Amino acid sequence: MSPRRYILAALLSVLCLAAPAQSRRDIAALDSLVAVSDSAAARGLVLRKATLLKRMYCFDEAAEALSSLLRPGSMDTEVLGELADCHYQAGRSPEAMLLYMQLTQLHPEDLGNQVRFLSLLNRAGALSDVVARGREVLQRDTLIPVLTLVGDAFNKMEQPDSAMHYYGAALHRRPRNASVVSKMSNILLERKDYDGALSLAENYLALDSLNIDILRIQGLAYYLKENWMLSADAFELAVELGDDTYAPHYYLAKDYSGLHMFREADEHFMRAWQLDSTRASLALEIAVNRTNGIAAYRTGVVPWFEKALKMMEPDSTLMSSIYQNYATAEYTRMDWDKAISLYQKAYEYNQKNISALSTIGYCYEQKKDYRHAVEYYERYLKVGRPGTRAYQFVEESLRFVRAERFMEDP
Repeated sequence: MSPRRYILAALLSVLCLAAPAQSRRDIAALDSLVAVSDSAAARGLVLRKATLLKRMYCFDEAAEALSSLLRPGSMDTEVLGELADCHYQAGRSPEAMLLYMQLTQLHPEDLGNQVRFLSLLNRAGALSDVVARGREVLQRDTLIPVLTLVGDAFNKMEQPDSAMHYYGAALHRRPRNASVVSKMSNILLERKDYDGALSLAENYLALDSLNIDILRIQGLAYYLKENWMLSADAFELAVELGDDTYAPHYYLAKDYSGLHMFREADEHFMRAWQLDSTRASLALEIAVNRTNGIAAYRTGVVPWFEKALKMMEPDSTLMSSIYQNYATAEYTRMDWDKAISLYQKAYEYNQKNISALSTIGYCYEQKKDYRHAVEYYERYLKVGRPGTRAYQFVEESLRFVRAERFMEDP
């Protein structure tokens, strides 16, 4: 049993044990009546008992009671349906799937059973079956849950155009369907169709302006369009409505950073860190944002660079980025020795980052250590692209430091 199902089973057991005393007395009375009733009356009493048990979330007891009514060779579809529902509600998908498959074969016109069966097939990953059976059901009735399930199947099979077709049909029939809007928006955002995602979100928000999930989509789409102000408006509203999760605080921090509102950015970066302190990249972003005068450099910025380095797994690209940003912070403070050391680390992790070589040369030049400045400028010119502004700058710098070095030599 998976951890999630184990927790669910434990929770249901607690709820069952805590069932109201009156309900337990009603069940005991039904048991007494069953004992003295004929089979036809007993059937109705057991069904009533199962209904009470299901209301109390005692699905195991309900399933046991219903199973007592089943007889070899007989197909009591009402009992089978109630038993299938018990298994479905309790999260026992294999048992529920077997019963719903029987029920859909016995009564294909019962669309409720068809929807449940499709849902179970979707959970089991039988995506082709979901599409085939779903299309059969849709020929009889255009049900929104079936449209959505078929869309989900196509989405999981990485056929987004087909998924959008079915999601769109579901949304047309029920425009106030946040789940479908979210799924369609995710596809559009992956395609970088930010305007399309915004259109979906804003059409929905015209009907329900306080839906947190859709506000987050609106905020993300504006963020990806680099419209920091409108993105911040959406995420701020989501936070005001109670969305105190990582994503809105993180994107608010990014929005405010883009607007050069670095103190406001720091506030939301720090809240994001409180919610998830496992991300080295977030520690780096906090450090970079704080280099804009948000905190004392040695006590409020450097520790975040160091934290990012300690947390970082050996991912060369990110390690280079951390060292590069850390080095730049020291460079702006004209701590040339520290900057040189950090730029060298950045280059070690990513040797495509050739600008580190020229910057190291410049740092040595500022220290008047012309021998090392020449060394790094020459290293840059061996790998740099002639004709670029950066290349021309290094050529000029190299001529200058060679001249200075010549003047110093006896």
